[in-house]
Amino acid sequence: MPQSNNVRHYDKDLLRTIVVSQQGIDVNYDPKTVFGGYARVVEDQSASFLEDYLNGEISLEPGTEELMHSFFASLKKSKYRRIAKLVQKAEDKFKQTAIQQFKETEKAKAFKDTRFKILNSKKEAAHLSSKDMLLIASLLKEDLGYSTAKLQDKLRSFAMEKIRKTLAGEIPQDADFEKLAEGFGTYQQKQAVHAKLHPQPSQKKEVIDEPPFSARIVSLDNSKPLKSSKTETQSPKTAAKSPKTTASAPEKKNPVDNKKQIKQKKEKKSRGLFAKAWKWTKRTAIVAGLAALGFLGGHLIKSQFGNSADTSNKENKAKTEVQVKTPAKEKQTVDKTKTADFSKEMTALEKAYKNRFDTSLEIILGAQKRDKLYQQIDKLAQAGKIQYKDGTTREWYAHAFTMYDQLAPYSKENKVIKSLLSGHDVDKDYINSLVVKSGRNGKGIEASGKYSSFDKASKTLQQKHIKNRKAVKMAEKAAQMAKSQQSR
Repeated sequence: MPQSNNVRHYDKDLLRTIVVSQQGIDVNYDPKTVFGGYARVVEDQSASFLEDYLNGEISLEPGTEELMHSFFASLKKSKYRRIAKLVQKAEDKFKQTAIQQFKETEKAKAFKDTRFKILNSKKEAAHLSSKDMLLIASLLKEDLGYSTAKLQDKLRSFAMEKIRKTLAGEIPQDADFEKLAEGFGTYQQKQAVHAKLHPQPSQKKEVIDEPPFSARIVSLDNSKPLKSSKTETQSPKTAAKSPKTTASAPEKKNPVDNKKQIKQKKEKKSRGLFAKAWKWTKRTAIVAGLAALGFLGGHLIKSQFGNSADTSNKENKAKTEVQVKTPAKEKQTVDKTKTADFSKEMTALEKAYKNRFDTSLEIILGAQKRDKLYQQIDKLAQAGKIQYKDGTTREWYAHAFTMYDQLAPYSKENKVIKSLLSGHDVDKDYINSLVVKSGRNGKGIEASGKYSSFDKASKTLQQKHIKNRKAVKMAEKAAQMAKSQQSR
């Protein structure tokens, strides 16, 4: 059944009204009478409810299970054809939905009871579906009585790896994968997923009547393009017979053509050494031009040139075609490998950035205040007050907000950020532009305050932050190398 975007919510009171109306009619009514006409209206209402429910246009409030069971029981007694046709399908769907909801409830309870122990095992977490990861993400945002910042970081890492493997074709795509990529993917991953799942329709180009590619490649002996369009448009029989006809029936040739041929023979004899030198120069230039078409065709062109050089003393051929064949399958495989490698490098880079943000904020704010700021930003994103764009993440937002407060506490930008954190509505695009402007290291902020928290941090934390900064530089170089290789 097609799904509709206009979903209507039915609470207990509204559903009870429909159920009571259906239960209050006599199933043996005569639609021609007044009471029968009223009963038919009620049953039409019930039938429309069933149709909308099957089409996914109705959502039911939790706790309406008993009412729905009573509703189906009364509908099965109906003799109305519209209802009899739909009631069993609707009841089956309701049962399947109830079973699925029960499983989800039990699964959520298990995650909470074990304190999300599954995230501590890479092997077990790797088998989580996209739907399970989204469920865990929603549960971690609840007030569980303990900090979930580290668990959220682990989940994000597993989700990014799942997205990378799916894009690389290492694992199959499952349900809710697009939602997972939207919530946890890097900017590059989101773009790749969107391009994969929503490809742009190819525009049909106007077909121009022109000779094929092989006909437009100039001959090694003739600098003019080969005119093979006539030959290709001939039928196989005509093409096969045409050489014999030309050889056996010279009397049918045009006299003008004979004069041209005689003139060309005389010109060939009078060219001398200059004509031969020009001929070899022309060959060299043509081969160089063809080699620029691509390295895959270079070897074929070179061999073609060698063959023509060996037969230079023989009769010059009027038409010599050079065909460049590109192994499409091999090229596609190479492109896919490069794309997968580049995606892996970008995932590693995003993880390196996140680790550096974590230690930087831990130095400035401390672990507890940092995690509290992360949770505050998560709530803003969930409420739609901020939107991650241009590669921004939760950690980048937190770092930018902190750096504005540390380096430019009295600036206009910091006042806007403070207003956002206090619950006021602020332009989402402007806030995102401030985060991007700050840079991932805060160097984009015009400093008016002092920033010396690093000197006050413990040696262990300082070494950890220095290690994360080095990891970022290495990941940036690796990503740059992968990107340059992909662009070749």
